Amino acid sequence: MRLEFAAQHAFPTGFRLDAEFETSLHEHRVTVLFGPSGSGKSTILNIIAGLLRPQQGRVRIGDRMLADTSSKIWLPPEKRRLGVVFQDHRLFPHLTVAENLRYGMDRKRRGAARFDEVVEVLEIGGLLERRPGDLSGGECQRTAIGRALLRAPELLLFDEPLSAVDRPLRRRIMQYLVRVIERFEIPALYVTHSQAEARRLGDRMVLIDNGRILRTGRPDEVLVDEDTTGWPNASGPINVVRLDGWEIVGNVAKGRIGENTVSLPLPEADVGRPAFVQFSPNEVVLATSDLPGISARNHLKGKVCRVVTTPEAVFLAIDVGQLVWAEITHEALRELELSPGSDVFCLIKTHAFAWV
Repeated sequence: MRLEFAAQHAFPTGFRLDAEFETSLHEHRVTVLFGPSGSGKSTILNIIAGLLRPQQGRVRIGDRMLADTSSKIWLPPEKRRLGVVFQDHRLFPHLTVAENLRYGMDRKRRGAARFDEVVEVLEIGGLLERRPGDLSGGECQRTAIGRALLRAPELLLFDEPLSAVDRPLRRRIMQYLVRVIERFEIPALYVTHSQAEARRLGDRMVLIDNGRILRTGRPDEVLVDEDTTGWPNASGPINVVRLDGWEIVGNVAKGRIGENTVSLPLPEADVGRPAFVQFSPNEVVLATSDLPGISARNHLKGKVCRVVTTPEAVFLAIDVGQLVWAEITHEALRELELSPGSDVFCLIKTHAFAWV
């Protein structure tokens, strides 16, 4: 089953969407629609959801045409078999959590998620008789995810569901999203401008800027592109890497990134397995040989595979078993004589890592 999208739409503000892409919903569990604020991501999601009728275009999922302006086909939102989760959750304030969950629930569709199963996975059993005004932001968002699931959708649409919450809460909700996607095996289109969310959740990425699709591919491929570092509201790439075989040893956590063993601060809560950690490229110090006797505990051996030069800095993609970015100055690049193929050590302090 494939999602096929093509649309052109001009707004009175002067912004114009002219975008076309397709993705396999069987091969790719989560397709991330990624780009800076104002690039057209939410416009695409609203057209797919049936909340915005494009001036020209078509939307198809599998053999079902949801919209086709040339044939005057336009299915209303409730007929599209989609579950939508918005940034502001949009729960009905006068209904309890249980009533919000059951609103629009499809009990007849084959393979529909069971009410009690959704409540269990999202851990909202103790909230069922409460109303949205009595819930925290994370509890509201979990309820919104549950309501979308119970519509028995063919596709889940997430419109920046984590952008309005702080980092600790964002990490918890991310864990619930991963749990939902794995448990119910429903494909998702996930809109975000966060590289951390894109790398953590996505296995395919559609890169958009100024209303146009720039590139599609795996997140680690797309985020190597220079366009990713060139947006006015972006500071360059970030590092989100998988931590294999991690365990607590004394007052630190230890795990593997590729063949390299790393030390990290203790997690604040259960982060699940596999675990992911985030750190900034400017926390990575590069050396052309290992440097014993320094305070940085983590020395990751790798090979430079990409050099991206910007006016402010140079970003190097380094293969340490996974892709790691380092940020250095133009002067350091010249002095170290680094280029693709160069062997380097990435020196990273323990407390540079944050659990995702």
